[in-house]
Amino acid sequence: MVYSRVVKKALKNTWESENKAVLPKARIYRDQDCIVSKLIYDIFGGEILKTPMKKSWHFYNRINGKRIDLTGSAFKKSIDENKYEDIPVTPAETSGYFDKVDYFTFMMRFIRAFEEGIGLKQYSKGVMTW
Repeated sequence: MVYSRVVKKALKNTWESENKAVLPKARIYRDQDCIVSKLIYDIFGGEILKTPMKKSWHFYNRINGKRIDLTGSAFKKSIDENKYEDIPVTPAETSGYFDKVDYFTFMMRFIRAFEEGIGLKQYSKGVMTW
């Protein structure tokens, strides 16, 4: 069983290892919402969704019918729970927003951080609690 707190902690550790406090936390999360939504989709399945922001899109996921927005805290002032439009996005569309090398580097760092938190050998796709 995979708990969202383990995923959140692994993401936080990944962001911190990548950015070494060079960028403010809100900026780090905002710049990586498309990468995070693709990563969550690739590892845990579900769907990638987006909602419009003032000047761009905000990406997040839905797994087992539940909206999962792991970077939404960076958008508190701009997005409200009732304002999500849940527009479906293909993985290919999401991939157009970031460099593939950056994505795979981020993914490997996340997997390492996730393994430290729970161990991928214990993970079975489709069995999770969000």
